[in-house]
Amino acid sequence: MNRSAEKSFTTQLEETFIPLFADNWCQTLSEVTTTDFKWNIPFPFLGYPPPSMKSSRFSSGDFCFWTLDLQQASLKDQVNIMLEYHPGANNTITGGSAQVITRIQNKQRDIFPTKTVVIVSDGLGSFNRHEVSRFFKTNFPKSVFYEEEGNVTIYCTVKMWTLKENKSRTSSSKIASDVCHNELVLTQLEELFKNKSLSDVKLIVGGRTLHAHKIILSARSKVFTAMFENETAEKLSNKVDIRDIDPDVFHEVLGYMYTGRMSSGTLEKMAVGVLAVADKYLLDQLKAECETHLINSMSADNCAELLALSAQPHPAMHLKKYAFDFLRRYPSLVMATDGGKKAKEEKLLWWYESIEMLCSQRVLDAEH
Repeated sequence: MNRSAEKSFTTQLEETFIPLFADNWCQTLSEVTTTDFKWNIPFPFLGYPPPSMKSSRFSSGDFCFWTLDLQQASLKDQVNIMLEYHPGANNTITGGSAQVITRIQNKQRDIFPTKTVVIVSDGLGSFNRHEVSRFFKTNFPKSVFYEEEGNVTIYCTVKMWTLKENKSRTSSSKIASDVCHNELVLTQLEELFKNKSLSDVKLIVGGRTLHAHKIILSARSKVFTAMFENETAEKLSNKVDIRDIDPDVFHEVLGYMYTGRMSSGTLEKMAVGVLAVADKYLLDQLKAECETHLINSMSADNCAELLALSAQPHPAMHLKKYAFDFLRRYPSLVMATDGGKKAKEEKLLWWYESIEMLCSQRVLDAEH
C-alpha cells in the first residue's frame, strides 16, 4: 500500500470508528493550585554573592509552603535556583505533581528566557528540594536589557496538580453531562460559524464577504443589537458594510463572537487590531483580554505603537497607563526604536503629548 493510500485508509478508519459523542465515557478531573511569587534582588549580588541566599516563604494555601534558594554551584560562575518544600497545616493531598515556571527579569524585559520544569512528589505529599533553574552571572551583561545600576527580579510560578476521584464512569453523571453539553454547544456554534448554514446577513469587510447570523451577532454585541432591532439600512438589506478593518482581524473577532474563544497565537499576531474591533463593537471581555496581553508583552520595541493605540478614540486606559510608565522609565530606549523615530519625524500629536507628560512628571519627581 503506498503512502497516499495508507493515509486515506487511516482517515477512513478514524471517521468510521471514532464517534463524536460516546454514550458512556469517563473524564478524570484534576485540581490545580497556582501560586505566583516575585523576588527582587539588588544587582551587587552578582559581583559579591554570599554562599547561599534564600527568599522568604510563600504559600500554596494551607497545603504547603515554598522557599527559593540561590546556591553557588561548583562551577565558579554558575548559580542554581532551588525550590524547597515545607509541609503546611492541611497537608492531606498525596501523590501530586507540580510545574515550576521561572524567569529572570529587570524593569525593561526578560534577561533570561522562561524555564519550565515538572517535579513529582515522593508519594507522601513531599517534593523536598529541587533545582528549577540555573544561570551564569557572566551572561547578564550580554543581555541588551541589562542595567548595571538596576535590580533583577526572579519570578516563580508553582502549579500543583492533584487528581480527583472519578465519581462515575457513565454519561449519567451530572458533571459528565454538563461538560458534554457545554462542549456540544461550542462544537455546534463553531460548526455554524464555519459552514455558514442558514446565515442571514453578509458582512462586507474590506471587499471580503463574511456570512453570519443576526441572532448570534445581536446576542454578543449591543452595536449589532441596535442595528438589527431598528429599521436600519443594514436590517433591510441584510448587508453590513464595515470599513477600515482588516478582513483577517474581523474574521478572528467574528469567530470569537460565536465561540467565546481567542487563541493565544491570534493575540500574538494581531492583538492591536483585535482590541480596536472589540472596542468598536463593545466586546468588553475580548477587549480586556487584548489589553492584558499587550501589557504583559510590552517592551521598548512596541511601546510607541501601544502609546499610539491608547491615544485613539477607543480608549484603553490601563494600557495607556502602563505604556506611559514604560516610556517614563526608559525614554532613550523607546525613542531609539523605529516606532519612536517615526513618531518624532512625523510630529504626531500623541507623541508630543506623551513627551510633555514625561517632562511634567520629571519636574514633580524633582520637587519631591
